[in-house]
Amino acid sequence: MKKIILFLSIIGFTPIFSQCVADTDCTIEPTFPTLCPLNLPDGTVGEFYSEDVTFYMPAQFADEETGFEVQLDEIIVTNITGIPLGLGYVLSDESGIYNPAESEFGCAVFSGTPLAAGDYVITVSIQANVTVVGVGISVDQLVNFDIPMTVNPGQGGNASFTYSPSSGCGSVDASFEALISADEYDVSYAWDFGNGFESNQQIPPVQNYGPGNHTVTLNTDITSFNYNLNSFSISSSSSDCWGNDIEEFCETIFGVEFCTGTPDILIKIYDGDGFLVYETDYITSETPSWNIDFNMNNPPYSVSIWDIENWWDGTDLSFSGNDDLGTFTLDLTDGTHTFNTGCASGNYTISSELLIVQSFEDSEIISVFDVPNPEVSYNEDLSILSVDLVNILSYQWFFNDEIIEGANQSTYIASESGTYHVEFVTNDGCDGSSLPIDVVKCDDDFSPSIFVSENIILTTDTEYLIDWYYNGLLYGNGSSVVGNNNGYFWLEATDEFGCSWLSDTIFFQLPNPPNDIDGDGILNDVDSDVDGDGIINAEDEDIDGDGILNEYDDDMDGDGIDNDADDSESGYLFLQSINPFGSLKIFPNPSKGEFSIKFPDSKSYFDGSVVITSTSGEIVYSNNLMLNNNDTYLFNNLNLTSGIYFIKLINNKGEYIYDKRFEIIK
Repeated sequence: MKKIILFLSIIGFTPIFSQCVADTDCTIEPTFPTLCPLNLPDGTVGEFYSEDVTFYMPAQFADEETGFEVQLDEIIVTNITGIPLGLGYVLSDESGIYNPAESEFGCAVFSGTPLAAGDYVITVSIQANVTVVGVGISVDQLVNFDIPMTVNPGQGGNASFTYSPSSGCGSVDASFEALISADEYDVSYAWDFGNGFESNQQIPPVQNYGPGNHTVTLNTDITSFNYNLNSFSISSSSSDCWGNDIEEFCETIFGVEFCTGTPDILIKIYDGDGFLVYETDYITSETPSWNIDFNMNNPPYSVSIWDIENWWDGTDLSFSGNDDLGTFTLDLTDGTHTFNTGCASGNYTISSELLIVQSFEDSEIISVFDVPNPEVSYNEDLSILSVDLVNILSYQWFFNDEIIEGANQSTYIASESGTYHVEFVTNDGCDGSSLPIDVVKCDDDFSPSIFVSENIILTTDTEYLIDWYYNGLLYGNGSSVVGNNNGYFWLEATDEFGCSWLSDTIFFQLPNPPNDIDGDGILNDVDSDVDGDGIINAEDEDIDGDGILNEYDDDMDGDGIDNDADDSESGYLFLQSINPFGSLKIFPNPSKGEFSIKFPDSKSYFDGSVVITSTSGEIVYSNNLMLNNNDTYLFNNLNLTSGIYFIKLINNKGEYIYDKRFEIIK
């Protein structure tokens, strides 16, 4: 009988649960089973695909080969192979069994996203149960149909695996996952990560990558075991099971059975779903053999052995039922196996092989950009810090881990001792940082302060390591020492970077009454050598020997009277003789932050600049200043915190005229 073209279903990995709609115009003349459409439309890798297929199953039609009128009783879908990966299907009847007497139309919807391009041949295996009208002969026919489908290449992308991240800076830890899996098949993975490591896992371990471009490749194989029944032989069959029929009459004579006929033996093979998938022709023999070469890919499989009762050679008429010689399950391991059903025994041979149903190969590149870790070079003569880098988008310099505002070039001029580094962004978007560098920059203009208060010799430069010297010998350390003997004192201040500075040398004398500093019995007012250092007042830069030069000393003769109000020969009068600009008055002192300065002498005149510094030497205010006659200059809105400050007047020649102390108390 001519093969009956039924329909196509596509098996894949994405199940579809929507219902198809049958096209009732799907018919042909003369009436015969057909499919609409006969060829599936093309699919594209990576693009969703969906198509309804209608199949026409006329309940009765004429077989073109024999001319017999046949009745289509039942259609059963038994197997489908060669399906493109990524597609799934749903039949209008989930069982896959159709009865044309109930409905002559059926349909299937199949959809999904194809994973690989190619030309595919889908093989649909069915079992058609038909009856020859008028004769009453029923036939179970096994039919295979080959239907082509094309999947075109997509526009890019990777259907095999995902990975993250795709790029990075310096060092990247990347994660991977294979996307292709199948419940019906075995899937094997072969990763080559391009970093010297491989894996066969669907989710492999995280991989580390250094700078460079790294090609990652995944080979995915979908495999299945293919079992083949090569031969089948019956070595013995019991007449107790096949004899005593009309054509195989048996009788027992003197206890021995004699049969006048020979059995007509065939075998039927059923797959794991219980469908009949293979049937041999019958052989008239008690010990038949067949070279079969039948492929089996839906285990387990069972074999039924039958004696077919035919009457009149060449016909299928029978007057008694077929004889069941037993059923058993095939052992699908390689080699020759024996069987015994009780009615028949023999052997069969099985071979198997691992088949690659479909293979995929995809590659991707992971890019890791190099991040330099440069050393900063330092030119001590020019105090210039620099880095030699290329492919840099921006720079930012840091001093002691604090941002240096405006320092955004590849070089920077260091202004003080400390630790420097530069951070940068490359043109690839990577953040980097240089190694830190310690810079030692000693201030040649700095001189530590040194003062005397009663019998205490002290300094305000307490942020340094202080060593005190007395007459050239180390005397002590710290912010102050106690003077126990008359003599010369100075200090050495050293910072954390090893820079050191010496103070001025002062002559220390144990305290005497304020009006006789040197204790020589001559009152300061008339003493030509107030501090008794052997230098007459007129030539002595520090008349009272307190370590503060006259020009900076508010009480230059140490008599407890401010210079502004001291008219003694060693006080104001002497000040006038050495300072033609006269005296300077600060009031109120201390103040809450607002204060004024003036020259009490109406003849005084000043044109230069004014500078206010903290005890550490930091300039907190500077401006041009002109004072005429008895002018008063007001300082306000300086936002000075509580503490000791010094106001300095500097003439247009750059000479310090005054360095006067004042205090802010808030």
